[in-house]
Amino acid sequence: GTIHDVAQVVGAGYSISPLTGDVSTYVKLLRVAMLLPVVFAIAFVASRAQKGAGGGAQATLPLFLVAFAALVALNSFGLLPKLATDAANEVSRWCLVTAIAALGMKTSFKKLMVVGWRPVALMVLETAWLFALVLVAVKLT
Repeated sequence: GTIHDVAQVVGAGYSISPLTGDVSTYVKLLRVAMLLPVVFAIAFVASRAQKGAGGGAQATLPLFLVAFAALVALNSFGLLPKLATDAANEVSRWCLVTAIAALGMKTSFKKLMVVGWRPVALMVLETAWLFALVLVAVKLT
């Protein structure tokens, strides 16, 4: 329900069963595919709100999403060489590890305690909610 990387979702799913692997891969790829329309819808709504508030902004699609859609299309049609996709996957994996490590290094329990118990309680409740949601989904299928 909350695994970030597509490869990790595939590995976790197929470690349970072939059917679970198929379903988890499909769901994760569907979530990735929905990134473009959801971000565009949010950009459109935000620009409409700015226009209503006196701003003249138009809905613009972030350039990283345009590049994402172009790379998806190129890869889907088999136009990207395997060497390029392998290199991009490796760079992506290292960037993700670096970002997670950077977050961990910036975490200060002392500063977290200064914020108070409410944000910590919110994180615990969100984690419990995701756990319950995934558990219900697993038990109903």
